[in-house]
Amino acid sequence: MVLILTPTDSPLSNRGSELSVLGSRFEQFKAIFGNLYDPDTNPGGIVNLGVSENFMMLQEAADFANQNFELGSKDFSYGTGPWGSPRLREAMAKHMNRHFKPFSSIDPKHLLFANGVTALCNMLGFTICDNGHAILLSRPCYQAFKMDFGSEAKVRCEYVAFGDLDQFSPEAVTKYEEALQAAHRNGTNIRALVLCHPHNPLGRCYPRDVLIRYLKLCQKYKIHLLIDEVYAMSVYEVSDPKAVKFESILTIDTDQYIDPDYFHLLYGMSKDTAAGGVRIGCIYTRNKELLSAMSTLSMFHWSGNASEMIATMMLEDEKWMDDFLRLSRERLAHRNKMVRQILDDEGIKYSLRANAGFFIWADFRPFLPPASEANDDPWARETALTKRLLENKVFLTDGQTMSAEEPGWYRVIFSQEERVIKEGLRR
Repeated sequence: MVLILTPTDSPLSNRGSELSVLGSRFEQFKAIFGNLYDPDTNPGGIVNLGVSENFMMLQEAADFANQNFELGSKDFSYGTGPWGSPRLREAMAKHMNRHFKPFSSIDPKHLLFANGVTALCNMLGFTICDNGHAILLSRPCYQAFKMDFGSEAKVRCEYVAFGDLDQFSPEAVTKYEEALQAAHRNGTNIRALVLCHPHNPLGRCYPRDVLIRYLKLCQKYKIHLLIDEVYAMSVYEVSDPKAVKFESILTIDTDQYIDPDYFHLLYGMSKDTAAGGVRIGCIYTRNKELLSAMSTLSMFHWSGNASEMIATMMLEDEKWMDDFLRLSRERLAHRNKMVRQILDDEGIKYSLRANAGFFIWADFRPFLPPASEANDDPWARETALTKRLLENKVFLTDGQTMSAEEPGWYRVIFSQEERVIKEGLRR
């Protein structure tokens, strides 16, 4: 008996083929990261003002590790499991209790670790959603959520537009409710609302009363509220009196407003502590069933013992951490002021009230190529501008990538060293 196989167009599975198409965009990033500008060693390289990383504090983080870290034999073993060692969970809980000022103390048993917040979003996509379910996101928003939740778990993103309404206002909560209701009418099951607090790319913090409204909204519809506070300690002083100071949602007695099984907070070491290469992220949740489900997936997202030890030592050294965060905030404030001044001098507008994160949401609409019969698509015109910037060896993240409501807005990263920022903006 001869087995006859049906030929296919690809040697991959359907999902493998889909991922291959998605992965093709990374060829561009390979070209960028393989030729990065350095004022001393590669002055003709590409200036990276597109990746949100705490570049200006990398040396301080490296110095700490080099001065304090020494591997032992146990660090080459599997350790205590893929969900975070007891020592790491204890250190992070103490860190969050000191800096986030929670209403109720963080218990280490309510923390689960993985190799980054990206991995945790992927795990959440599998554990709170089924294929085709959706999450609510703002316009604009952090660009990687779409892949974090969608590339493997097949979770859809429903984006909420605000028009002229301030999306940090109490009234903006109704826009999420309208989007949720519209999705349900179209047969889409909304399982979660995801907020970046502070916001990426707008660099703003949600007022306390607005956070409470989101808690109530999610309770009303029995959907999960996922709060990403990865920039919590990267909030700096600005002269804008309307900028809202950061208060973690943990400062609120959330049990008054939402079933704790539907409230979860994400945090990690990649931004505030300039340790993206360490690959450490955690979720705080009191949902025992969710913790159990995510623990099952942890073996696929396991941080190595060496990474855990570096993170643990950083978190345990409270004096070093306080000094590090203070210096980071000072540098962020200085760089932000410098970039705003350069943009002001050039007559380039940008989003106001920002006081957090590593970015400015800048208005490059005046520089979009003019519409023509051959090019009347406004998003295509933004793509043309992005290409022009790359040809001039400047990499920025454009509005379409960040699900902006209209083309021409770009996220400008200012957490680089001064010479890099100035060269990028000059170009």
